[in-house]
Amino acid sequence: SPEIVVREARIEDIWEVAETHCSCFFPNYTFPLDLMLRVDRLVAMLSGFTVQHGTRRTCLVAVVGSRMDETFFLGSEDFKVGGLDGKFSLHRGYVAGILTVDTVADFLPRKGPLRQRSSFHRTGIAYISNVAVREKFRRKGIAKRLIAKAEAQARGWGCRSIALHCDFNNLGATKLYKGQGFKCVKVPEGANWPQPKNSPDVKFKFMMKLLKAPTAS
Repeated sequence: SPEIVVREARIEDIWEVAETHCSCFFPNYTFPLDLMLRVDRLVAMLSGFTVQHGTRRTCLVAVVGSRMDETFFLGSEDFKVGGLDGKFSLHRGYVAGILTVDTVADFLPRKGPLRQRSSFHRTGIAYISNVAVREKFRRKGIAKRLIAKAEAQARGWGCRSIALHCDFNNLGATKLYKGQGFKCVKVPEGANWPQPKNSPDVKFKFMMKLLKAPTAS
């Protein structure tokens, strides 16, 4: 099987990230709506990685046919475009899967209004969203590797747990997350528990996993 590298997305990946997202979540859309969705996703990524002070967000990509030790970069380590790494690679692979992880707390439980969400990242909970793997690369362990990388990223941010929403009817995704140690969490009575915006008939379950501290070598 081809080499698979999971890393933070770079600006050079942005169109393939948008393509992966839209082809997975909106597979039945046709031209010109499919193109409009991809452009909308691209703009959202460039603008959406501006987060409040003290919070973090990054997009991870699983790249097929790329080896980190064979890659030559152009650009500074400190150059960023939104939350994307601004470096360019002269040896780039093909984006097969994506995942976003953040500490913004948009979809975490709260008692106060959304405008007070800046305080909720202090609970130490990272949040996973937009997990997507292109159809021809599924069942190759890519989603598991993306999740493992997200967990490592969350631990690096000092988070104690990581959470996500999963479609009630997506049994495959539920099985995947449970296999990775996530457990369904019951919504407490009276809690304000935002859910991702989607079709009104789509219902979600909230899942969470406690993160173990990295073991000393």
